[in-house]
Amino acid sequence: MKIWRELLILILIFGLIWLAFTWRPLSMPDADFRLSKEREKDLADLIMEDLEDAYEFYDDSITNKLITPITTRLLDSLNPKKYEYKFHLIDNSSEINAFATIDGHIYMFSGLLKFVDNPEQLAGILAHEIGHHENGDLVDRLMKELGLSVLVAVLTGGDAVMISEISKLLISSGFDRKQEREADEFAYKLMVKAQLNPARLAHFFTKLKAEEKTYPDDLEIIMTHPNSKNRIEGALSYDLPDGFEEKKFELNWKELVEENL
Repeated sequence: MKIWRELLILILIFGLIWLAFTWRPLSMPDADFRLSKEREKDLADLIMEDLEDAYEFYDDSITNKLITPITTRLLDSLNPKKYEYKFHLIDNSSEINAFATIDGHIYMFSGLLKFVDNPEQLAGILAHEIGHHENGDLVDRLMKELGLSVLVAVLTGGDAVMISEISKLLISSGFDRKQEREADEFAYKLMVKAQLNPARLAHFFTKLKAEEKTYPDDLEIIMTHPNSKNRIEGALSYDLPDGFEEKKFELNWKELVEENL
C-alpha cells in the first residue's frame, strides 16, 4: 500500500507541474496571448532593418512607377482592410518571388517583375500576399513557430540573430495548404473587385510551371501547399460575375521594367 500511495503522490506532483505550464487562468485577458498591434509594428520594423542589411532596395521613385499604380487599385477595392500596406522592391533579378512579413509589409524581388508578362499578373500575386495578411496567417505562423514569449523577448532584447531567423522564417514558403488555398481565394475575389481577371494568376503559374522543376502532380498530399496544376485550375475555373469586363492597367509594362530595373 505504501508503494501505491507514493506512486499516486508522484502522479499528482507531475500532474500539478503539467498544469502549471499549460493552464491558462480564466481571468487573464485574451490580449495577453496575442501579439499586440504595437508589438507587431515594432517587430515589423526590426525585420525590415534586417532585410535592408541583407538586400539592396530600390528607392521610392522606382517603386512608385512600377508598383503604386497596381497596389492603389487593389487597395481601393479592399474595404475595410486590416493594415496600412507598405510595398518594397528588392534588387535581386535571380529571385522570382514575393513575400509578406507582418504589419502590412509586402516585399517583392525585381526578378519577379521581370518574369511576369504584364502588371495584371503581378496584381494577382500581390493580392495573394495581401490575403495572407487579411487572413491573419503571418502572425499566426509566428505564434505557432515561436510563441509570444519568444517574440516579446526578441523585441525587448533586440537580438539580431533571432530577428534574422524570424525574417528567414517569414520569407520561406511555410504556409500550409489550407492557408495557401484561402489566400488564393482571397486573391480571386479581390482581383474581381479591382476589375482584374483571376485567370491572370493561372497564366503566371503556367509560365512558372514550364520554367521550373516541380514535384509530380499526384504528390500534392505530401506537400504543404497546392501544386501549380491545381492552382492553375482554381484560377481558371473561378466564377466571374455576369457582365464582368477586365480593365487592364494603362502601363507599357515591358518598357517600364527595362527602363527602371
